[in-house]
Amino acid sequence: MIFQTIDLVQTIADIVAAILTFLNPIVSHMGSWMVSWMDYVLQFFPNNILFYIIISAIIIETGAIVNIAWSGDKKPKFLEKVKKLKKKVEAKIKEAEDKVEEKIAETETKVKKKARKAQKNAKDLEKKADELEERVEEIDTKIKKKKKKEKVKTEKLEEKLDESEEKAEELEESDEETEGFGRELEKAEGKSSKTDID
Repeated sequence: MIFQTIDLVQTIADIVAAILTFLNPIVSHMGSWMVSWMDYVLQFFPNNILFYIIISAIIIETGAIVNIAWSGDKKPKFLEKVKKLKKKVEAKIKEAEDKVEEKIAETETKVKKKARKAQKNAKDLEKKADELEERVEEIDTKIKKKKKKEKVKTEKLEEKLDESEEKAEELEESDEETEGFGRELEKAEGKSSKTDID
């Protein structure tokens, strides 16, 4: 009744009551479930108080032993071993990462060297291809010049053949004329010999 005289306490009590009435459907089911669960569990435990006294004494003794063995910031040995194992694993992981990074760097340098060699080889091949093209062009020009010379020679030879054919024809005509003269001479000689005989 004393608290009801203070308005602030009364308003707080009204707020809490409103919250509890609002949550009554949820809280009442939770409370009934907890009661039924605890009744079920208590069926397995005896009603003797000595049992609970023994359990509490065991808990207190284990707590004392734990506080004596690991007092202050001192951690249990198995936790220290776990830390040591973690440190060893981390060190091995760092070593493995360093080795992997070194291998990656080595492979990158090897790849760069091979790429440079390949570029040099490509440049050399391009130069050789250019030189071959120039040689082919030179050979083509030489072949064209030779063909032109051969054409000129063949034309000259054809002209000479034509001239020689014309000369041969002229010689044949002159041979025929000489043969005709020879026959006429023979006839003339034959006639002269006959006249001498007479």
